[in-house]
Amino acid sequence: MEIMMRIFTSKKLAYLVALALTGALVGCGSDGKDGVDGAPGTPGTPGTPGTPGEPWVPPPVTSSTVTNVKVLNYSFGEGSITYEFQITDENGNLINGLKNAEAKVAALTDKGFINNRNEADKTDASGNPVKDNVNIGGAATQSTEGAEIKSLGDGHYSFKAPMKGVNAATEGIVWLRVGGNAETGIARSAPLVVNKPEGTHSTTTDSCYSCHVDYSTSPRRHASYVATGMDSEVTFVEGCLVCHGSVSFAAKNAEGFSIGGYATNTLSKIGHINHQKFTKDFSVMNCSSCHVEAPTNISVSGPGCIDCHNTGGVPGAIVPSNGADVRPMHEGKTGITERQALRAKYKLELSTPVKVDDISTKTDHYAPTGAASAVTAPGWCTTLTVKDTDGNIFSIKDNFNYSNPLVFDAKKPIVYAGAYLHAYDNNTLVGRPGNRTNYYYGYNADGTKNICHLLTDISAVNANYAYSARVTFSTAGWMEYDGNQRYQSNGNLRANGYDGSMGVSFTAYSDVVNPVTAAKVSAFERRTVISDNSCTTCHNDATAFHKNGAFDQGGNGCIACHDNGMARTSATLGAGFGPMIHSWHWGNGANVGEMKADGTQAKTANGAGAINPVTSCVACHETAIDLNKVPNQYILEPGNKMTSPVTANCYACHTGDAVKAHMVSNGGEISVPATGDWFKQPTGESCAVCHNAGSSSGIDKYHNFTRK
Repeated sequence: MEIMMRIFTSKKLAYLVALALTGALVGCGSDGKDGVDGAPGTPGTPGTPGTPGEPWVPPPVTSSTVTNVKVLNYSFGEGSITYEFQITDENGNLINGLKNAEAKVAALTDKGFINNRNEADKTDASGNPVKDNVNIGGAATQSTEGAEIKSLGDGHYSFKAPMKGVNAATEGIVWLRVGGNAETGIARSAPLVVNKPEGTHSTTTDSCYSCHVDYSTSPRRHASYVATGMDSEVTFVEGCLVCHGSVSFAAKNAEGFSIGGYATNTLSKIGHINHQKFTKDFSVMNCSSCHVEAPTNISVSGPGCIDCHNTGGVPGAIVPSNGADVRPMHEGKTGITERQALRAKYKLELSTPVKVDDISTKTDHYAPTGAASAVTAPGWCTTLTVKDTDGNIFSIKDNFNYSNPLVFDAKKPIVYAGAYLHAYDNNTLVGRPGNRTNYYYGYNADGTKNICHLLTDISAVNANYAYSARVTFSTAGWMEYDGNQRYQSNGNLRANGYDGSMGVSFTAYSDVVNPVTAAKVSAFERRTVISDNSCTTCHNDATAFHKNGAFDQGGNGCIACHDNGMARTSATLGAGFGPMIHSWHWGNGANVGEMKADGTQAKTANGAGAINPVTSCVACHETAIDLNKVPNQYILEPGNKMTSPVTANCYACHTGDAVKAHMVSNGGEISVPATGDWFKQPTGESCAVCHNAGSSSGIDKYHNFTRK
């Protein structure tokens, strides 16, 4: 019988034996005599005898709270697989008395990975045993007929697992797990992927963990099945594929799918179907979010494609032939490719605000009506400039769509170009003194756009000034009217996506200036604790969210409205950007649902629940938050109220009465009356004393900020 053997070698442990040599350095006195003997020492404790010349090894144990597995080799035979391995406890002690083991093999075939259950375990829709399946791969435990666990020495075992569907030529994902017997007290080990063929699937652990971060610590289904590899690396995809392979348990069609797999749901089906409508602006059609390589085994009747293109077993030519990369086709169909190209091609710049005596030198139009109206009065102005990647100016004037919202002119793709005048203090936007609607605009000879606010339309704020600007390009679907009753705030019927949600929006912030001297104070800076792609990992369809605010750059475009001084709130509480994000993903806001066309909101949870807020903070935050660096500055709320900043972020999710009382008792303030110059008043909250990262009760003890 031909036997195939895999032998794994690991780094040998180096042991350092330190010998404490005791002795006396005897000094010679003037008389040449020895010194006085010292006092007798304390007798030592007898040691455990070991083998001469070998490091001492502690005696084996018979139970564990953690069981570690080290596979030494494995071999396939005709209808079986045999593992040789060593197990140790949480302290590195060898474990004797193992009685439980389970093995799985997902064999690699031209249909992908297949792991059959035993024939006796397979039934049809009526519950009758299935006898016509072909055995490929398999699964077995110590209870399987013919299975055998042998002790080869302290902590050293072999496990022979009968599997009809394997032989010496089998190649695939080899999996092992041991322990878990309540009688022996040996803990169940984590799953171990002993072998994983390279280049056989197009998704990776990293692509899944960009959202799920550390699935093994999440409350999601099968979290305990997250596997590690031979080098202790997380092998999330392979660990899933060993059961949720390429062929469904119930799959039967004319293309040879009578070979049922282990699980009903294949991994591709979980990815393609379960992730659809995951949350707002997530698109399962953005294949590159998960598939880092071109998917292999492409066929309309093959794994993956039939998840969506179910032909009922009738061969078809919906997708290209084997080997084609379908990612561009899917991404192009929904405009993702177009939107990504737009975002990569252009950028927006904003000039330093200037105070002018006569805004008519820069403007000739009044924004709300578009009517020509030269106004000769002083004000503040800035200039919007769109450039392509080569540095050439892209004319806003020549490319602005002046048409009625329901009539789209594709030759003029810019559908929005506006700016807000902000108050700025302590690296934070603390209000919008410039009137949002009463602004004037005009164009320069090169097509750049000026926007000005009259001094009489600016509310005095004891802070510096800065402008923000947004420019939105339309994309496919921008002006498509879908028949729903959609209205603008003025009551006029508007097109689907008219608020910027189907466009590609660019945001820029100007330098900061002193409103009295008009001198530049600094560049625009804002403390950030998330990465540029934090939002786009999930919100991956490359559109904007709404009101021309985009997901790129870590939500940089959102703070123009959702800043510390805009008096916004989200469910229970959540003024400002951070609290809003926390609440609308995991707090009370997560159960509000999206606004429908008729103006109602469904009380349904959004898809962010799949990203556990405790274990997956690092999905957004690159590192643990340094609470000492949170500006000691209130966040404004509606009704002339304000809340201290750390409290606002925590209370967005932790809304219980006891939690609120704890925050308040430690100086946190929730919805207290706002004072004049509220943003310059220091708060009394002392959250960082106990809860800063690294402290005994630091937030990193309760929330995961580290990727494995």
